[in-house]
Amino acid sequence: MNVEQQHAPKTSANGAEVLPFNPISFKQRGKRKMVISTNAESVEMHVKKPGTNSVLINALAKAFYWSRLIEAGIIKSGSEIARKEGVEPSSVNELLRLTLLEPKIIESILNGTQPPDLSIQWFTRNPLPAEWHKQQISIHRSIKKY
Repeated sequence: MNVEQQHAPKTSANGAEVLPFNPISFKQRGKRKMVISTNAESVEMHVKKPGTNSVLINALAKAFYWSRLIEAGIIKSGSEIARKEGVEPSSVNELLRLTLLEPKIIESILNGTQPPDLSIQWFTRNPLPAEWHKQQISIHRSIKKY
């Protein structure tokens, strides 16, 4: 049965038009809610698939932008960025750490395939090793604890 047939109105015995009932559920994803139709795919498929974390993506973009400003000599330090942005120097330095992430981790964040619990808060609370191969292990170990 295709989508048009599935959602097409039906006619009852007395000639009234009856629309099919499509059960839906709502799932919280960050600050937004998703509507999940149980007819389209199983709810589990939607719930288990991590979504795009726009806060984390914006933090990555900001970190790489700031890093380029420092490398180009336009800005001298994270402290100067903090002063100009009106934030704490520790916040700037925490974001700048994101530029040291393994490329596969960055790619998974941009694609929305990162573990669901991987957030900007996770990065600020968990130290990451400098070696890329150890970063994946560290992320997966600590997220499984929660």
